[in-house]
Amino acid sequence: MLENNEKPKYQRLKEYIIETIHQKQLKFGDRFFSENELAEKFNISRHTVRQAIGELVNEGWLYRIHGKGTFVGNGPCEKWEKMHTIGVITTYLNDYIFPAIIRGINSVLLEHGYNMLLSCTYNQHQMERLCLENLKNHRIAGLIVEPTKSALPNPNLDLYQELKKKNIPILFIHGCYEDFDYSYVVEDDVWAGYIATRHLIELGHTRIGGVFKKDDIQGHYRFAGFKKAHEEAGLEVLPSRVLWFDTEQAINFESSMMERLIDLFPQCSGIVCYNDQMAIKILDVLRGMDLSVPEDISLVSFDDSQLAVASEVKLTTVAHPQERLGQQAATALIDMIEGRQKRSRIKMRPELVIRGSAKKVSEREEI
Repeated sequence: MLENNEKPKYQRLKEYIIETIHQKQLKFGDRFFSENELAEKFNISRHTVRQAIGELVNEGWLYRIHGKGTFVGNGPCEKWEKMHTIGVITTYLNDYIFPAIIRGINSVLLEHGYNMLLSCTYNQHQMERLCLENLKNHRIAGLIVEPTKSALPNPNLDLYQELKKKNIPILFIHGCYEDFDYSYVVEDDVWAGYIATRHLIELGHTRIGGVFKKDDIQGHYRFAGFKKAHEEAGLEVLPSRVLWFDTEQAINFESSMMERLIDLFPQCSGIVCYNDQMAIKILDVLRGMDLSVPEDISLVSFDDSQLAVASEVKLTTVAHPQERLGQQAATALIDMIEGRQKRSRIKMRPELVIRGSAKKVSEREEI
């Protein structure tokens, strides 16, 4: 029973649970009382029970398996923490395709008894460093990372090397840093750029523009596919038809990109857009110029996010694996942690989703 003393109820409950584990000689993996059972047994609120159990989980005395219950852990030792906490770093969290990716990661981690420690860089190197410093203090078992500005030299490779020296497996999603021995699960972005551009070529377009992100490696790979489709069709890639932008220019879109887009449009009958977010911004610029999609200009983009069907023009787009990529990344990392494989290098091939933003053009229209 919980003795009446000056300590908070949740603290007294924690001490009771630890004493019970010792007295009954409960072993690792034994099932423990549920939150409801403890709340009823001691006539306390579930909030108090949840607080106590949450701290005991963090300390290693207990662990949870989603849908199965609460079990006895190994106690407050480094081995337990390392075995059951996975760090996840993404560039963004709450919008676009990121919730689906994180949901995919978490579903697999929960199924295998792992906890997720999630952080976000907002695609800024200084934020990435803070995330890595924080994760170092949590003694993680493994790390899933969406790299920050992956096309640029990274000032944080020293922290990745520190984690690697501690035998902590690191797996990248979406892209990878050069000069780093890595595992990855990525979309095949060269193929994505190729099939997006080939679709416009098959519709008769020969004056095709491209808008690509220059500080993330996905933009360079998608441009490589864009170029490959042109070369295969015997078409030239004109530098004046390719617009490159970076993270800051995307944020300050109106001040940094409007004039460049207005110069680009007259040269093109179709445009390959870096992603659905950029395609929606381009749609707005075209409306302001009294130009219509696909009547005046065709658009093809990437990711098949909710934005692709949110406007009156439904975007033709290359579908990102989203939740499946998250699941694949978590599965691969667990296999590395548990010794089933040393390294994982997986490219997921996307498919084109055809909607209404690209039209067939005649040879006369292309002259």
